[in-house]
Amino acid sequence: MKEAPVAVAPVRNGRGLIAVKSVQSGATILRVHGRIVHYELLWRRQGSKFAANCFRYGPDTYLDPGDGVARFVNHSCEPNAGIRKVNNQLFLFAARKIGRGAEITIDYSTTIGDDDIWRMRCNCGRRSCRKVVRNFGSLPAAVRERYLSRGLVPGYIIRTLADGAPAVRWNRVSGRQSRFNAASRSS
Repeated sequence: MKEAPVAVAPVRNGRGLIAVKSVQSGATILRVHGRIVHYELLWRRQGSKFAANCFRYGPDTYLDPGDGVARFVNHSCEPNAGIRKVNNQLFLFAARKIGRGAEITIDYSTTIGDDDIWRMRCNCGRRSCRKVVRNFGSLPAAVRERYLSRGLVPGYIIRTLADGAPAVRWNRVSGRQSRFNAASRSS
């Protein structure tokens, strides 16, 4: 997969990931490199930059991007990118066209399962800002449905949904979306 050129630069909330060239919707921006760590390590390091920069990877694991550029992906309540897991690798992809010089952001809620209690105060500055970032299930139903229909939520997060609400799943083989009940999933 060809990756888009990015840079780390000063942004509203410290440093962030910037698109060096415009990125088309659906394009891979980068592979999130790092080491896989068990959630117990995050609990022991709660409140540290290490714990704050990890991406959920599976039911009990997280991916630590270390000093890689993925650690600079900031949150926005109006994201232009998402995380996708393909062949046991995490990728950052453009959820819509991203202009040259724009900050690349994801909604952290799309990477926080309903079985996770992590939360943070939001300072994204968007008109739709929710003020607090929590797990995916805490999002308003319309926002959840929009994210699911756009393929912004990894399957391992969908499988944590506690309310059994119908969700939308992207079928990579057929290229189509299908509805399913997350609570009835066997895997």
